[in-house]
Amino acid sequence: MESLAEFEDSLKEVETLLALNPMKSLDKSEKGSSATGREAANAITRSCTVMLVSHFEGFVKAGLTELIDEIGRAKPPTRRLPDGLLELHTRERIQEIFGTDGPDRITRTRRLFMTYASLWEDDRSINPRVLSAKILARQFTSAKPEVIAQVFTLLGVGDVLDRLDRHVNQAIIDRGESGTSLKVGIKLLEIVDRRNKIAHGDKNEKPTPVEVENYMTFLRDVADCLAGVLDARISHCCSLR
Repeated sequence: MESLAEFEDSLKEVETLLALNPMKSLDKSEKGSSATGREAANAITRSCTVMLVSHFEGFVKAGLTELIDEIGRAKPPTRRLPDGLLELHTRERIQEIFGTDGPDRITRTRRLFMTYASLWEDDRSINPRVLSAKILARQFTSAKPEVIAQVFTLLGVGDVLDRLDRHVNQAIIDRGESGTSLKVGIKLLEIVDRRNKIAHGDKNEKPTPVEVENYMTFLRDVADCLAGVLDARISHCCSLR
C-alpha cells in the first residue's frame, strides 16, 4: 500500500532527529555534568515521540482513504461492502437532516432517498460520489486501541486487535528477541498517553532514545499488520463478482 510506504518514509524524519542526540558524543564523565546536553536530549526524544505517533495516525487515515479511493475506482456491487461502512455513510446524512429545518430539510431528505438508497441495493454498482474518505477517516480520532477496533469493525474486521497481537509477537520472535508476550492494546495506550502528556506540556515525560527506537519498531510492526488487513479489505470489496 502507498500509505505504508509513505509511513516508512516519514519515519526517516524521526530517525534523523533522534540521531542528533548530543549525549551520544559525550563520554561518561561528560554526561554526568552536561545539563544542557541532557535538556537537549530530552527535547529531542520528546519531539520524536510526538512526531512518531502523529506519523502513525497519519498512516492509518491515509490507509482508510486509500480503501475508499480503490472502491471508488472499481465501482463494485454494494454487496461487497461491509454493512458498517454503508451504515456510516447513511447515518451521516440522516444526522445532517435532523440538524436542519424548513425547505433545506426537505431537500436533504429527498437527496437521502434518491441518492443513498442505492447503497442498500445489493447488485447496484457503487456510486463513487456517495462514498466519502473524509467521513471514514474522521472516525479515526487517535491511535488508542479502542478507536482502531471501532474503525476496523466498520470495515467488517471485528478481531483486529487479536490480529495485531499475533502479528507483532511473531515479528518479535522473527527478530530473535526474547521476553514475555506483548499486548498491543496496552502498548498503544502507553505510547499515546506519553504523546498526549508531552503535547500538553508535561515536563516529567522524558522518553529515552532506546524507548523511542522501541516505539518506532513496534509501530512499524503494527502498521505492517494494518496495511495487510486494509489490503485484504480492498481486494474483497473491489471484487466485481
